[in-house]
Amino acid sequence: MRLFAAAAIMLSLVSAAARAEEVLTTDGRKLVGTIASEDEERLTVLTYKDGPVEVRLSDVKSRKAGKTLYDDYATKKADFEDTADGHFKLGIWCRDKGLTWQARIEWRKTVELEADNEAARKALGDKKVKDTWTTFEDQQKAKGLEFFEGKWVTPEAIATIRRARHPAQGWVLTATYRGDADEKFLASWGERAKEASQYMWDLTEGQMYVAQITITDNGGPADFTIVNKDLTKAKPGEYYAITLADTIEAPGKILAYTFFHELIHFKYHRPEHCDNCKNCIMSSDPNASLLCDDADHKGPPGKSCWGAIREFHKKDLALLPLTRKAKPGPVPETKVIVNDRVPKK
Repeated sequence: MRLFAAAAIMLSLVSAAARAEEVLTTDGRKLVGTIASEDEERLTVLTYKDGPVEVRLSDVKSRKAGKTLYDDYATKKADFEDTADGHFKLGIWCRDKGLTWQARIEWRKTVELEADNEAARKALGDKKVKDTWTTFEDQQKAKGLEFFEGKWVTPEAIATIRRARHPAQGWVLTATYRGDADEKFLASWGERAKEASQYMWDLTEGQMYVAQITITDNGGPADFTIVNKDLTKAKPGEYYAITLADTIEAPGKILAYTFFHELIHFKYHRPEHCDNCKNCIMSSDPNASLLCDDADHKGPPGKSCWGAIREFHKKDLALLPLTRKAKPGPVPETKVIVNDRVPKK
């Protein structure tokens, strides 16, 4: 029932100013419904059939606006009483109009008001054993299934789908030099980002790299703020780089090790160093050469570094544990944009 309660809340947030959209994804999916939420990284489509489906903006191939059936629903529901029978009949209207997800929400409202309404229970797929009803959702969970994009499937199937869509995390990053810098220097920093991408690719066994980095000068908001031109440290003798709340203060000759280390601090909000794992790059050991995973982590912190990263991405990626044996193929290309121009090869 929680799935439909959450969807009902989501619908109430968007119905006042609903806008329909047909979203085509790069892997061929067609999502039709109402845009429930959107930020700079992803959007959620409250689809007519499958309920809320979250999509990365980078996975959106095209979008087309149009009239929404949820507008019709918002108008039509005033014709039905707030009773068990009223919600049941409204559910039938939703089903006949193609609002399959909303129909189930209405039938759930029916059984909330009248627990033994057999017509609604049958429509929902609930089962009665002796005097107790078991919801369809609880039946599926008892089988070890999870609800994913309108279907009840195994966790393994979800992981397979996510890995097919995103076998690796490709970072899209920004960097800026605090003062004036010529294009040659900015391009050289792009080469360092490419070196870091190769380093990340090797340590994560082909599961993380830098897909794109835009490098400018004269400061401004950015993932990396370059504070000097000719050092490997942000401050001589003190820091290789410094992770702040809104940026990473980085040296002009940043090391691949430093780049990845600080990116993990910054993007995954891991303030601690992993000093009990002497070979982990998140320790304070400058000679470290791997990223700790659950099989070899020695806390604190409580979760391994790669384990925490896998947990962070679990909603849209199925990153694999590190085997220390895998040999990834060539790292994908890193696109370097300097002052909004792509440098010539």
